[in-house]
Order: sequence, then structure tokens, then C-alpha cells
Amino acid sequence: MGKKLALIVVCTILVATLSSCDDAREIDHVVHVLVIGVDKGVSDKWRLTLQFNNMKSGQSGYQQQASGEGDDGDGGSQDGYTYVTVDSPSFFTGLDMLNATVPRRLVFTHAGLIIISEELAKDGLLEEYIAPISRFREIRGSAHMVVTKGNALDFIKANAPSIGTTLFKEFQTAITESENTGFFPHTTLSEFYEALLSTQHQPIMTMGAVNQFGNFQEQGPKWDNEFKLGGEYLPGQLPRYGQNKIEYWGTALFNQDKMVGELNGSESRALLMIRGEFERGFFTVQDPKKSELIIPLDIKQAKKPKVTVSFDEDIPMVELTLYLEGDLLAIQSRLHYEKDPLLSLLEDTFTEEVENRMNQLINKCKNLNIDVFRFGDVAVRQFRTIDAWEEYNWNKKFKDIKVTTKVEFTIKKTGTRIKSYPMDNPEEDE
Repeated sequence: MGKKLALIVVCTILVATLSSCDDAREIDHVVHVLVIGVDKGVSDKWRLTLQFNNMKSGQSGYQQQASGEGDDGDGGSQDGYTYVTVDSPSFFTGLDMLNATVPRRLVFTHAGLIIISEELAKDGLLEEYIAPISRFREIRGSAHMVVTKGNALDFIKANAPSIGTTLFKEFQTAITESENTGFFPHTTLSEFYEALLSTQHQPIMTMGAVNQFGNFQEQGPKWDNEFKLGGEYLPGQLPRYGQNKIEYWGTALFNQDKMVGELNGSESRALLMIRGEFERGFFTVQDPKKSELIIPLDIKQAKKPKVTVSFDEDIPMVELTLYLEGDLLAIQSRLHYEKDPLLSLLEDTFTEEVENRMNQLINKCKNLNIDVFRFGDVAVRQFRTIDAWEEYNWNKKFKDIKVTTKVEFTIKKTGTRIKSYPMDNPEEDE
């Protein structure tokens, strides 16, 4: 009897585990959304744009464009991908409206990029839209967040693979280039939403734009020795030209869910250095001995910054120390910067430049009264209880903060040359 009962139990379990799921979706019945765009609507409160693969085989997008089969301006199709847009009162209502018109079920398990228009970010409506998205179980917290100049719809229209044919790989690798340049931060949905609710710091987000190449001058006066250091541009303004119009550059600054400012590339590097999130980047320094020439450096974070916070009555006092190291990449003047005293002079020049940039950025954020440096994560340790911390209200008092900055910088390597030798100038022999 016992064996029969055990056999019945085993068979029952097998039947239950082998049964099909009533909510299963066939692979050819769904389409995976890759990019979500959000603008302020016209017919309704929100304008939702979704981008996904059109699942058509054969020609690549560039072949379609060459043969005249690409986007005609109305079809919403580009480089093997399609976008659809709707005005709706909410994200989920818009989703149902689009599901009623798209001949596949829209799923978001592979959504990797969320684009927010700058207009929407500055209106302080972001939390109202981010909260339901972050609660939706299909959307991953690892999705990248970007504020775009102009409309999210226009950004998605220009968002097509420029290398290969995979859109997901395109923006995934482009955004993670923050690790190699430092010209913009890398912010995910989870990180942004956590910062929205934080009493210790304020949110930031990657800035993006569609570059129409207006700053690329094909004709005009040639370069006249007036140097730019490369990071002073804002998104969409880089003097470049090419097939890819999308660029990620700079930082959007928030006070809660309202965008209150932005940083250019150089300021973004300083921000990441202070936060301990800067990994490496190429910097250009004017030659201390010959200001018309430059010295490029490969800069890395030697170790995490040291941040200490104390209080003089109610005034926060912060001591910040950065630890950087670099490699010499080139010496245009051919002077012997590989050894002292010129080596120390170059280190002091770069140290002073970073300190000035940090102090300017800290003052800028004090005027905006936003702690985007995460100093509050250290300051909170000075309080015995959560109630005492919340009563102090760090985010309201950040404008009174006093910060002392210090940079410890060392040039570790000189490349494949141990000494620079001057080159003969034929004109001097005449």
C-alpha cells in the first residue's frame, strides 16, 4: 500500500511539473523593446516612444538606405529597427494602446536604455514617471538612464547602429565608454531611483544629444594656436562629423526629480574623480615652459578618494583628497620632462589644474544646493540615529558646506622613451 501511495505522489508531481504554463509566450508572438523614450505629450500628458527590432532578415540598414528602402520619414523604421510613439495619460495605458496596434506583444525584459527629454526633466515630473517604470517587473534596474537635449523621439529616430547591425550592443558599449573617458557618468535606473529617495545625496544622469555636426566647420580660417583642452563642450556641440549622430557627453544635475543644471565633459571628469568613479582618461596640459605646445597624459585613479566630514556647530567641514597617477604620452617641446626638475613642474601644473577644476565644480553645486558628490554618505556616520540625521536635513544645508581639497598626483611612466631629445631645425642652420 505504501509503495502504491508513493508511486501516486511521484506521478502527481511529474504531471504538475511537466504541464505547460498558461502564460507562456511563443517567441514569434513577442517583440523585445530595447529603448524607451519619454517626452511631454501634446494630445495627452506623456509621449511614449518604444524602439525594437523589426525582425526582418536580409539587407542591413545601410544597404536599405543605399537602395532607397530606408526610413521614408513616416514609417518609423531605421537600420533594421522600428519605433512607435503614442500620447497617453500613463506608461501602462500607453503600453496597452501600442499593444493594440503593434502585431506582436511588446515585452521589456531586454530594455536597456531609457531616454528622458530635457524639457521633461526640468519640469520636475520625472519621479511621477520613473516610479511606475521602476516598479514594473519586466524592466531591469540595470537599464541605462539618459537625459537628451531636444526630444526623446528625435533621439530615437537617430538611434541606429553605426558599427555592425546590433543596436543593443551599440548603446551598451557606447555608454560604458564612460570608464575609459570620464566625460560622462554611467547611471542606471536603480541608481537614479535610489538617489531620488536618498537623504544623503542628489541624483545625476548621463546627458545625450543628437549632433547635427553644426560645430564642424569644413571651410574657414585654419587653427591659429588657440588650444582647447577637449572637455569644454556640451552634448551635441562636439566639432565632429560622421554617420553616427548620437553622442553621450556631460552630466545632468538634479535636485530630487528636477533637473537644475548640467556639466560639460571636463566638469564631469572632476565630478567622477570626487565620487571615486573615475577610472581613466586622456588629459591635455599646456606645456609649462612653452605655452603654445601641449603635453598629453594618460590619467588613472590610483585609489579611492579620502573624504572626512566634521561639523563646526551646524556647518559641514569636508576634507577631500584625490589620488591620481599618470603616464606621459608625448612631449611636443622635446624638453626633458621625464626627470626632475621638469617632471615635478609638470606634476604640479596638472595638480593645480585639477584642484582648480574641483573647487569650481564644488562652488557651482553649492550654489545649486545639491550634493552630487555623495559627501552625505560619509556625513551620516556622525549621527547616532536616523531621526537625528533626517532632522538635520543634509540636502537643504549643503549650500553652507566648506570643503578643503588636495590632489596627490604622480607620473609613473614615461612611455617608450626615457628622455626627450631636441630635433634639429633646418632653419636655424641657415
